[in-house]
Amino acid sequence: MSNNTIQPVYSDKTIDIAALLNDDYIIICDTNVYLGLYRFSPDYANFALECLNAVKDSIQLPYTVKIEYERHYQSMFRKRQDAVENAATDLIDLAKLQKNKLLGSFSTLVMKQFPDVEEIQQEIEDKYEEIAKLLSDYFEDRSVLGLLQGSWDRDVVKELIDEICDKGQIMADFTRDEIYRICDEGEKRYKNSMPPGFKDRRGKDGIRKYSDLILWKEVMKYAHDEQKNVIFVTDDVKADWWKTGTYEFLPELVNEFQRKSRLRESENNGIAGDALQIVPFVSTDFYEAVSGSLHVVKSDAVDQALQITEESYIEAIADRAFDAVFMKLQYSGTDYIDTSILTDVGSEGIEEWEIESYDFLKYEMLGRADGIIEYDLTYEVELSGYSHDYWGRDDDTREIVVSPPFSHRVKGMLVVRVIRTVDIFMDFEYSDEFDSAEIVDADFEETYFQSWYDEQ
Repeated sequence: MSNNTIQPVYSDKTIDIAALLNDDYIIICDTNVYLGLYRFSPDYANFALECLNAVKDSIQLPYTVKIEYERHYQSMFRKRQDAVENAATDLIDLAKLQKNKLLGSFSTLVMKQFPDVEEIQQEIEDKYEEIAKLLSDYFEDRSVLGLLQGSWDRDVVKELIDEICDKGQIMADFTRDEIYRICDEGEKRYKNSMPPGFKDRRGKDGIRKYSDLILWKEVMKYAHDEQKNVIFVTDDVKADWWKTGTYEFLPELVNEFQRKSRLRESENNGIAGDALQIVPFVSTDFYEAVSGSLHVVKSDAVDQALQITEESYIEAIADRAFDAVFMKLQYSGTDYIDTSILTDVGSEGIEEWEIESYDFLKYEMLGRADGIIEYDLTYEVELSGYSHDYWGRDDDTREIVVSPPFSHRVKGMLVVRVIRTVDIFMDFEYSDEFDSAEIVDADFEETYFQSWYDEQ
């Protein structure tokens, strides 16, 4: 079967997993899927676990995955449980380090006999003590820590793996001779960049270099021996599993799976077996597919995180959002001002506005859809500018001649719309980025006008 006959196969979260399981598909997850549960936010990890528990009777565990998981799960669980404590300690230690560096640099000022150095040193030390207390209070009081710390008092991922193994849903391991043969084959495959696993040829050594290929051989052997179609889940998104930049499973892998898993004529009373199917997923798409077809409810962890961190986020971006529209307001401010409120505007108009002051007043979240949030930030803004009347051109130089300036000043409300992208993998506590900011509304009143005619 040539690659040209293979239809593209994508990770697709709209696939009906329940229908596939009814057709007797089995599920095989890569090691990174199970270890990835330790890295998710607690709410999403619990959701993913519910999805896996909903289909656990259809899961088959490759022996390679079992060995790899057992090598790493303890450290992953420990890192997960220590995440918040480490975050707090690291920030406080960083503040102390910066304080010591800054205070240490004052020795130069002392040597050069700068006046009142001791007072400045003491003030700096006091400020850093305030920072340390601020951080300490934050980590003690902030309810968002529940999102970061996690709610597991035991290793529920290990419990799932143990349950799968206890039920006998584990593939037989290869013999030592079979492993060596796969490694020899892998060396030749990797030289020709034949998937999977060739991307690991420089990053790993020994048998570990061929772990992806060994896993792939296990998948194909089990599918062949049991004559089962396979749902294959992996979060290894390198170019030796998926087409670069997409979640299209490599056609070479689909082709090889179908060739190696189907029954040959000699194995099936002279009749060649039907080609088996492999349905690939990255884990997040797989969980969405399980949720949609088996009705596993996903709590909106993003919404919870937003509710807790929203005010601090807006406070962090308010000035930068205004800075993003500053030039627009300065050079195109008249576009947002009803000129009928102005007493008189010279025929040349107001080319440039000076932003005299601005104050952030309030914000409103307009809505969230597909990871995109819109906020409206309202500011009180005061502007000043000058306009002129056109008087003609200089007879000699032909330069435009304008009247002395009319002085204008306005004050009012300016609304800036901020677009923000969010997802479950964000560190909401330290997120202060936005995609865009633009002026969407303004309401100004004239507060001052001075005509050069009045001066005359």
